[in-house]
Amino acid sequence: MIITKNWLNEWIDLSGKSTEELCKTLNKIGLEVSSVTPYRIVQKCVAGFVKSKERHPNAEKLSVCMVDAGQNEDLQIVCGAKNVDKGQFVAVALEGCRLPDGTLIKESVLRGVKSQGMICSSTELGYPKINDGIMILDGSFKELKAGTALADIPEFQDDAIEIELTPNRGDCLSIHGIARDLSAVYNSKVKIPPVLPDDSEQIGIGRILELSVKSGVSASLVYKVVNKKELRGNTLIDLRLAMSGSEVKKSVLEQYLSYASHATGVILRAYKFGIFEEAKSKSENPYTSAKIEITVKKDENSLDAVFGRELVSYAGVWQSESSKPDESDDLVIIEASFIDPYILGQNGARNIKKSDSALFRALRGSETDLDFGLNYLGILLNLTSKAAILTGAQSALKEQPLKQINVDFEDVFNIIGAQINKTEIISILKNLGFYPVFKPEQNLLVVDIPPFRHDISNIQDICEEIVRIVGIDNINSKPLKFVEANRINSVYKDFQKKKFYRHKAVAAGFFESVSYVFTDRTKQLLYGFECVREELDIANPITNELNTLRSTCALNLMEAASNNIKAGKRSVNLFESGKVFDAARGEKIVLSFISSGESELPSPVNHGKPKEIDFALFIQKISAVLGTFQIIPAKPKSRFYSPYEFANLLMNGENIGFAGRAAGAKDYDLGRTYICEIDFEKLNYERKSAKLYSKLPSVSRDLSILVSKNIAYLDIDKCIKERAPKGLKEFYPIDIYSDDSLGDKQSVTLTFVFEPDEKTFVDEEINAFMEQILEGLIGVLKAAVR
Repeated sequence: MIITKNWLNEWIDLSGKSTEELCKTLNKIGLEVSSVTPYRIVQKCVAGFVKSKERHPNAEKLSVCMVDAGQNEDLQIVCGAKNVDKGQFVAVALEGCRLPDGTLIKESVLRGVKSQGMICSSTELGYPKINDGIMILDGSFKELKAGTALADIPEFQDDAIEIELTPNRGDCLSIHGIARDLSAVYNSKVKIPPVLPDDSEQIGIGRILELSVKSGVSASLVYKVVNKKELRGNTLIDLRLAMSGSEVKKSVLEQYLSYASHATGVILRAYKFGIFEEAKSKSENPYTSAKIEITVKKDENSLDAVFGRELVSYAGVWQSESSKPDESDDLVIIEASFIDPYILGQNGARNIKKSDSALFRALRGSETDLDFGLNYLGILLNLTSKAAILTGAQSALKEQPLKQINVDFEDVFNIIGAQINKTEIISILKNLGFYPVFKPEQNLLVVDIPPFRHDISNIQDICEEIVRIVGIDNINSKPLKFVEANRINSVYKDFQKKKFYRHKAVAAGFFESVSYVFTDRTKQLLYGFECVREELDIANPITNELNTLRSTCALNLMEAASNNIKAGKRSVNLFESGKVFDAARGEKIVLSFISSGESELPSPVNHGKPKEIDFALFIQKISAVLGTFQIIPAKPKSRFYSPYEFANLLMNGENIGFAGRAAGAKDYDLGRTYICEIDFEKLNYERKSAKLYSKLPSVSRDLSILVSKNIAYLDIDKCIKERAPKGLKEFYPIDIYSDDSLGDKQSVTLTFVFEPDEKTFVDEEINAFMEQILEGLIGVLKAAVR
C-alpha cells in the first residue's frame, strides 16, 4: 500500500508533523514503512501559459509554441508532444534549469528554430509517468498563473510512503483506513467528506435501470448512473495515482474510480450502458430510449456473476474489457461492491480463472460502506468536472453479521501486563471505528466490531489493538516472577506418551517418517477411503497432489516406502504419528506402521537370504512396540487392503486399530506390504507402579487339544479366562496344527504358567487346575485331548 503525505493530509490533520515523524508513528502502530520516495520540483521550473501553437516549418512532429512564463518577454519553445495546445498551463524548465536526470536547459536551435526552454512531462521532472505527452497544469492546482515557481506549489512537494501490510489488514488498503489508524494515535478526527445531496434537476435512476438479484448471491452491490459527457481529466489525480504505484488507466473515468477506491477502499467499477439487456418495462427519459436490466446470480463456479447481454464481471474479482466504457460513451453505470473475503475464499477462490487488481483488495477485505465510496466519487466529479450524477441508486445489500466481544478490563490488564486508563481504551477503540459501550456495574466493555475489521474475533485481538496504539515502549516492563508450577498436565502426558511409543518403535527396528497432513483426494477416493466433505475441504491447496486433508496415513507411508525401495533399500520399516481427519473434519492422532520387502537384514543366521515379510512377522514387530494385544479377523472398510489378511487389534477388550496387507502395494511398485494404524488415544500409558511378586517357583504345563476349525482362538481364550483357577498367572498358544488326518479339527497347543502366592504348588494341585481348565474346554467348545 502506497500513500502520499499530501493526500493523507486531506483525511487527517498532519500539520507540524514531518515525514520522518509520520513514518515512526506508522511503524509504531504496526503499519511497517518499507520505503519513502520524496518528490520535489527542481529550481527554475515554472508554470507557463501557451499563448499560441504553430507547426514547425522543418519538422512535422514538432510544434513552435509561444509561452508566457512570467519573464520579461514571451518564450519561444519547440515542443514535440502531441497533447500540447493553445490555452494550456504547462510546466516550463527555464534556461539554467537542471533536470533530475542531469540535463541542463539552455537556449538552443532545433531544426532551424530557436527554442528558449523546455515544456516538460511528468517523467522529465522526476515524477512517475501520467500520460504520453507533457504534463498539463489544470484547475486541480489552485491560484495558478504564468511564472509561478512549481517548487512553491504544495501539491508538487510530496512524499510517497510505501507500507507493508499483513494480509489481515485489508482495512488499511486505503488512505481513509490509514488515517483512521493514525487518528487513534494523534487523538484527532478523520476528515470525513460531507454527504453529497442528490441533484433535484436530474432524473431518478429507476427510470433507466432495473436490478435483478437472484437468490444465493453473497455480494453487496450498489449501482448509480453518471452522464460523463463533460467529464474532464485531472492532473493532480493522475499524479497522485502514479506516485501511489497505480497504472495509468485507459480512460479518464477509470482514473477517477481508481482514485476513489484508493482513497476509500471501496471497489468501484464502470460499465457501458449498452452492454446490458433492455428491461421489459419501458420508460421515457432525456438520456436514452431504453431501460436496461442488470442481472446478478451465482454461476457454476459459486462466484457472484453480473450479466448484461453477456457475462460482464464477477463481483470483486474480474471485469471484461468489452464492458468498460470508452471516451465515446456518455451514459455509464457505476458499481460499488463488497463480498466477504472468507466467502470469496471458500466458495470461489479455487475456481477463479481470471481476475484483475480488485481481487487483491477483495480477498483481504474491502470497505463495506459502499455509499461512502460512491459519495466520495460524486464529490470528485462535482469538484473537478461537470459530469452529471442521476439521483438515487439501485442496491442489493447483504446484512453483515454483527460481531460483539465482551471485554473485562481486568482481563485486558492481565493480558497487556499494565494498567491503562479506561477512558483512553474507550477513546482508542472509538477512533479505530469500534463501538464500545461501558457497563460500570460489571466493569465490562461491550465492543461491537465494525464490519471492515474481519481480523478481530476475540479479546486478545482487542488487546493487540490497544497495545499497538498505546505503544509497546510506553508499557512499563515488570520483573519476571518465577513460580514453580505443576507441569504434569494433559499436554505433558500426551507428549510423554508419544515420546514413549516413538522410542519403542525405533527400538523395534522402525524408522520415523514425517509427512504433510495433506494428500491426493483422487487417490483416497480411488481406494475407497473416507474423504473430507467438499464444502469443508481446503480452499487453497498448495499443490494439486496435496489438495485434501488425509483420512489415513497409509498413502503417505506407501509413498515413503516406495521411495526407499527405489533408492535401493531391501527392507523398509517405517512409522508415523500424525493427525487424520474424518468427513466432518474431526481430527484424531493415529500411530501408523508399514513394513515392506524383506523381513530382516541379510546375516549369517539367514545365510544372506532373509525371507519376505508376512503377516505373522509383522504382527510380531507391532507387538514389540504396543505390547500384548489380540487380533480378530475382520473385513476392511477400504479396498486398499486385502480381505484375506486383515484383522482388528484389541487391547483390554477395546478395538484400538487394525493391521492388514496392502492390496494397493503394486500401484506403488512395492512387493508384499503390511500396514497397521492405531488410534493413539486408545493406547495404554499408565503410571508404572511396583507390585508384589511371588518368590516361590512357578510351574508350567502344556496342553494340546482338538477343536473345530470354526472355533477362533478368541473363544478358547474367553473360555479359559472364565474358568481360570486362582493360581493361573498366564497362558498363551505355542502351536496350531492341522492336516488331512484331523479332518475338520485342528490341534491347538497352549502353555499354562501357575504361580503360587503362599506355598509351592504340588503336582496334585497342578493336575487339579489342568482338569478344571480341560473340563471347561470340553463342555463349552466340545474339545478333546490330543
